[in-house]
Amino acid sequence: MPRIAEESVQKVADASDIVEIIGGYFPLKRAGTSFRALCPFHKEKSPSFHVNPSRQTFHCFGCGAGGGVFRFVMDYEHIDFPSSIRKLAQRAGIVLIENNDPAQESRRDQRSRLIQLHKEAAEWFHLNLLRNRDAEHARAYLKKRGLTKEIAVEWLLGFAPGGWETLRNWAMAKGFSREELLSSGLLTSKEGDTQGGYDRFRDRLMFPIRNDYGEVVAFSGRILNDNDREAKYVNSPETPIFSKGRVLFGLDKSKRPLIEAGSAIVLEGQIDLISAFEHGVKNVVAPQGTAFTSEQARLLRRFVERVILCFDSDNAGQNAVEKSLPALLSAGLAVLVAKLPAGEDPDSLIRGKGVEVFTERISGAKDFFDHTIDRAAESAGGSLGPREKAMVAQRLGVFLALLSDTALRETTTTHVAVRLGISESALRDAALRNTIALPEQEEPGAKPASAGGHSPVSASTELICGLALLSKEAREWISSDTSFRAEELDPELALLRELLPPLHGVDTPTPAIVLALIPSSLQPLVSGWELEKLPPSPLLAIQDAIRNLRMIDLKKKQEVATLHLRNPGLETAQMISVQKEILDLQLRINEISAPATSVPTELR
Repeated sequence: MPRIAEESVQKVADASDIVEIIGGYFPLKRAGTSFRALCPFHKEKSPSFHVNPSRQTFHCFGCGAGGGVFRFVMDYEHIDFPSSIRKLAQRAGIVLIENNDPAQESRRDQRSRLIQLHKEAAEWFHLNLLRNRDAEHARAYLKKRGLTKEIAVEWLLGFAPGGWETLRNWAMAKGFSREELLSSGLLTSKEGDTQGGYDRFRDRLMFPIRNDYGEVVAFSGRILNDNDREAKYVNSPETPIFSKGRVLFGLDKSKRPLIEAGSAIVLEGQIDLISAFEHGVKNVVAPQGTAFTSEQARLLRRFVERVILCFDSDNAGQNAVEKSLPALLSAGLAVLVAKLPAGEDPDSLIRGKGVEVFTERISGAKDFFDHTIDRAAESAGGSLGPREKAMVAQRLGVFLALLSDTALRETTTTHVAVRLGISESALRDAALRNTIALPEQEEPGAKPASAGGHSPVSASTELICGLALLSKEAREWISSDTSFRAEELDPELALLRELLPPLHGVDTPTPAIVLALIPSSLQPLVSGWELEKLPPSPLLAIQDAIRNLRMIDLKKKQEVATLHLRNPGLETAQMISVQKEILDLQLRINEISAPATSVPTELR
């Protein structure tokens, strides 16, 4: 990734008042010296979200979310740190200085060109749908599916004209090269083709696929005739800007509804999703394909804790449910399944019987384990025989093993065993006879970020950590001095091992930069610290604070030795040894009790 110059980050931080920035997303009400609102990161009835203009921080006393202006934009927009800087820089009209090597610059230029190509292609497809005479059958199809012109405009639906070179000729006239068109997937070619390739999408209704930032990165084209020789859908291939296993259709529009609802309704297709969204059911997403990948599950886990799978009621839809489970359960998501009437999909149900019937089905969604048992019993004529129970136990046992929470796994295992009328040990044994391909895991050692994961610390720890965060001199001293280990003086100071590495190379960090760079799990804790002012000499201040901790540590050891000396069973030699230890400890206390200006060399 290109590194944004520190001076640019500082300029953006200085130009971005946190009250003004957050107030641009939702209204804030003044409450004394701060501002407050309902927290955007969890559901609540009374406001516990506070913005402090003097500290330039936010903190929610309900869910523990907190940090500076960069962290808020990152969490609210679900973007990374560099993207938050660029977004705020663009708002403030600041030109960023970025240090790139040639390879990084080339990759960035390629991405920019492909994003621009997809943006212009989406608009071209859209204009074809609205104005091209050859698109009459596409407009008729949308009308039949209940998708109005306004909906087509809102979702930038389009039409790919017939012909093998229509898009190619248009794009090359716009200045895009053959190589860019092939790299984008909008053109395809056969081996040995020297004619420039041909259009991948021809005579199809076009759905732009956007990433969660809202950029068009791919397309899905639906057939408009009854030709069985062609695939119903043609999708963009994997490209430098698109991986189908990492994108969820509709997420760019449904991010806020997902957070507000606390759950995601997962639908199979684009039309199902658009229909539900436009009828007011907005917490919806659709994978690119039916089964979830681990990347999609982890992406969704950033917004919700519960997923309701609403796939078609046919066997293919039910198979897709089970294919999605390993990724979803491994990501820590609760999975429910909504049952649709036979022969219906979400769009047909909404159009035919109304959105209320659809929402009733969603409200009646059952936990996956109960859904599977009920469906098996229904297929068996109402009740499960011994063989059917064994088969269901095998299927469900392996999914039970994917539940990461021990208490949830044990209670769910008990529930499933009771419903099947078998023992828990029999259920576990059945699972061992079946295996399932687990989704790829996070990098070794990776820990999920959690707001409010650290308890408040002492004033001493806050002072030492704050000085080290804001002063390069103090940070370098406490990191390089080997005469002591901070966490041995106070276990809370183990925080320094997490707080300081991200600031390596940052010479003059401000509170806003500190809160953006440190681990997200620590930002709610640090956002409540007094980070506005540094003392005249941060180095002397941190040395003095460490010296006080060392004195406290030595005095504790002296007290322990004194108590040991009172042991009536001590032999003379032992007594002399303990007395010498007490005297040695006193000498060390005397040595470090001098003021900071005369601190011994080992403490500087």
